[in-house]
Amino acid sequence: MHRLKAVLFVWLFAVLILVGCAGSKPAAPPKEYPLKGVVVRLDNQVRTATIKHERIDGWMEAMTMEFPVHDAKEFEKLAVGNAITATVYVIGDAFWIGNIQPAAP
Repeated sequence: MHRLKAVLFVWLFAVLILVGCAGSKPAAPPKEYPLKGVVVRLDNQVRTATIKHERIDGWMEAMTMEFPVHDAKEFEKLAVGNAITATVYVIGDAFWIGNIQPAAP
C-alpha cells in the first residue's frame, strides 16, 4: 500500500509538471537590427565573424566585435576584408547575424 501511494504521488507530480509546461507562452521572436561593417576575422571552428561595424541604432555603438553566425550557408558568404550588411538578431542576451549581403560600394 505504501508503494502504491508513492507511485501515485510520482504520477500526480509528473502530470502537474506537464500541465504547467503546457500553459507557458511561446518564445518571442528575436528583435532585428540592421548592421553595416567590415569583416576583420573569421573562426570556422565555431562559425563566428569579427566585424568592425557602424553604430547599430537602438542596440549598440560602433565597435569591433565577434558575432555568431548560426547558418553555415550564411557563414560561407563572409570573407575577411569584405564590407557587408546583415541583420543582427537578439533574444535576451543572445545575438547572432544572418541575412548577410555584400555592402553597396
